Amino acid sequence: MISNKILIGANVSLAIIAILLTLSFLEITVPSVGQVRYALDRTEPVCVISWKEKFTIFTGEDNLDRCCLEARKQLECVKEINVYDGNKVEWSCRTGSGNVLTYGLNRKAYSYCRQQVFWGRS
Repeated sequence: MISNKILIGANVSLAIIAILLTLSFLEITVPSVGQVRYALDRTEPVCVISWKEKFTIFTGEDNLDRCCLEARKQLECVKEINVYDGNKVEWSCRTGSGNVLTYGLNRKAYSYCRQQVFWGRS
């Protein structure tokens, strides 16, 4: 004889599967965790391009796609906190160490970039 706990667990599992299949059938997409985190983050996306002692700050979503594309071309993105004219960036994407071109992204910009198709699963 099967216990009530097992039957309840099986029924709940089947109900969840039925809901997911119904959503799929109706072509309703559920946002990913990254999309929800991006939407809830109220800060403005910031991208900083720095070379030696000079830097350019891009804020807002207008230049973000291009910045993401260029940051993805770099060899590595490491968590590194820097501040440029009061704009805090948590991620640095670069091709090496020393005097190299660096793309700095704040948390919101990095989250947006990670959702792009060309970024991939890294």
